[in-house]
Amino acid sequence: MTPANNETPALHLERCNPYGHSTGPGGDRGPRHLMGGLFGPQYEGAKKWVCENPADGYFVMTCACGHKGQRMPLCYPHVRMIGKRQSGICPPCVMPPAARAVYEDVQRAQARVVALHVAGVIGQPVRDAVSRAEGLALELTMMYQQGLIHRCPLTLTEVS
Repeated sequence: MTPANNETPALHLERCNPYGHSTGPGGDRGPRHLMGGLFGPQYEGAKKWVCENPADGYFVMTCACGHKGQRMPLCYPHVRMIGKRQSGICPPCVMPPAARAVYEDVQRAQARVVALHVAGVIGQPVRDAVSRAEGLALELTMMYQQGLIHRCPLTLTEVS
């Protein structure tokens, strides 16, 4: 029996949305990175890639240290691809807040060395800038040796 207004009942499926570019129920959520990461959406190219597949389920990335990513609607091909290529390192484990602050200091120190070089500066200011960059890099190495920075694999799990 068909509805009185001749409308056919429909099932609304959400589209696979691994990186937040798809629109679906709730509208465009904007680009995202699994469990954080170092680089935000400003580092993406101009082309915004979208998966046209319907989602086969909702999935969450987790690590052994308890970090948990956001709930994502994914198709099974993306589940396989993410599980194979993007599950080697938990971003919060490999770059905890203390390490991220030092990493950003290293980036600024290295930019200072380049700026001095471009400006044609030689001598002690350059040696001081290089020494600072190397000292900060050593600090990151020590964080790794102490286990503060570590590789923690991720597991992609289906959720309700």
